[in-house]
Amino acid sequence: MLLYVAGRVLDDQADEIHEQEVGHKVFGRAANYDTTSDNIVRVHASMLRKRLEQYFASAGADEPLILEIPKGNYAPVFRERNAQESLAATPPAEPQHTAPQPDWRLRVAIACAILFACSTAFLWMRAPKPIAAASAGTGPILRQFWAQLFPLDHSTDIVLDDAAVGLFQELTGKEVGLSEYFDRSYLRNLKEDDSSVIVHRHSSASSTALVWRITRIPGIDQSRANLRFARDYSFRELKSDNAILVGNARFNPWIEPFLPKLGIRWMFDKSKSAYYPVDTWGSFKGGQNSDGYVSIALVPNLGGTGAVLIISATGGSALGAGTEFLASDHYLTDLRSRLPAAGSAFPYFEALISVRGRGTPARDATIVLCRTPKT
Repeated sequence: MLLYVAGRVLDDQADEIHEQEVGHKVFGRAANYDTTSDNIVRVHASMLRKRLEQYFASAGADEPLILEIPKGNYAPVFRERNAQESLAATPPAEPQHTAPQPDWRLRVAIACAILFACSTAFLWMRAPKPIAAASAGTGPILRQFWAQLFPLDHSTDIVLDDAAVGLFQELTGKEVGLSEYFDRSYLRNLKEDDSSVIVHRHSSASSTALVWRITRIPGIDQSRANLRFARDYSFRELKSDNAILVGNARFNPWIEPFLPKLGIRWMFDKSKSAYYPVDTWGSFKGGQNSDGYVSIALVPNLGGTGAVLIISATGGSALGAGTEFLASDHYLTDLRSRLPAAGSAFPYFEALISVRGRGTPARDATIVLCRTPKT
């Protein structure tokens, strides 16, 4: 919501944004839906205002500009911070306190991640990004690959990961399967204060960056990209639609139904607070080093009527390199040459790509393994 309304003001110079527009463009409601009976925009706007106030009073206390969402209008306002507000935002001396309880740590960790994701995603999307040289051009293999995911007569769902459920599992050690995620049963034993944070919809900044890059690949019509949040997705859509699933199965449980077809699993190293890939079908057991990794899989959707692209990575820079890989005819041609013939369509596959270091572009990517998934 923040990205959309800020973009309307900065890119379109909008002075006024109405509730019905936000409900349609951000939350997928019908263009003429009844706002009196559906208050989703007002609820999320209220939460967004509170988070912005909290951010500019704490982590953003040194920001010279303050971003606000005024009541009655969803067009953001940027204004200079005055001296009185700067004084009020100065943190008091740190009090002595006893060791925090686990539920307190859970809330703080998730809240920090949320603020980082929201602010970083906004800044990333506003700033121009250099594109790797190998990504230039729209060769035949690049067109073949993306035409399978974005056919001319159909829209494609881009399903963002759920940062809150991923952090919940990391911090509590409890696994959340797709069935629990879908019916929300994993929330039943949460304390009220914890659930108030976890139930909110938050995705990672790197996922937002991926959406931005994919929708700018030549030949892809942005209007056919249907942006969805993992918690709002459904089995019906996964059965009938083309989709791009971002994240690993912990952060995007909708990947779970496809795991039997794939050999790569993403493991969590608690001591390093980092994920690394393991190939359960082969000899590759690495990933616990300074290199970044991204796994890419193209498989049929649950109904066999379309394609699903799954992208998982060790971190934001690796995910960015993986996205550049998929935007390059050069790299996709190399990948295609390692797969069996499949007629006019790009063949289904599973691949693991290594990225030298954790901040390098796609030209430093190496295909570690590439194979056909199980049927």
